[in-house]
Formats: sequence, structure tokens, C-alpha cells
Amino acid sequence: MEKIKINLPIIVEGRYDKSALMGYLDAKIITTGGFSIFNDKEKQALLRRISQNGVILLTDSDGGGKQIRRFLQTI
Repeated sequence: MEKIKINLPIIVEGRYDKSALMGYLDAKIITTGGFSIFNDKEKQALLRRISQNGVILLTDSDGGGKQIRRFLQTI
């Protein structure tokens, strides 16, 4: 099966999410590390930098995913 090429970076919560997507997509996939993103200033700066031209944000539909989505919208 040929992987789907995506030009925008994809942000996911964890390494298992990244592993699952890597099987199907040819894209730059970055993990937030879950709630550790709240205190990781280096990763926040990276996400801010790469999101200048848009990103695809995929988080879980649970409460934790909602908190991470809200936080990432503010950085």
C-alpha cells in the first residue's frame, strides 16, 4: 500500500498515535508527549514555529485531548 503524502505537519498526543499514522502517511508527525507539553517550553517553541503555515492537530476525544487542543490553540 502506498502512503499518503501530507505536506502539513501533524501533531498528535503520543508515540502510539505517531506509530499508527506512520504506517499510512508520509508526513512530519510530532508528538506533544501528552500533558508534558504544558511545561515543555522547547516543544512549545517548535510547535509555534512549524504552525506558521498550518498544521493538522489530532488528539483524543476525551477530556485530556480537549485540554491539549485548547492549550495548543493559545501558543
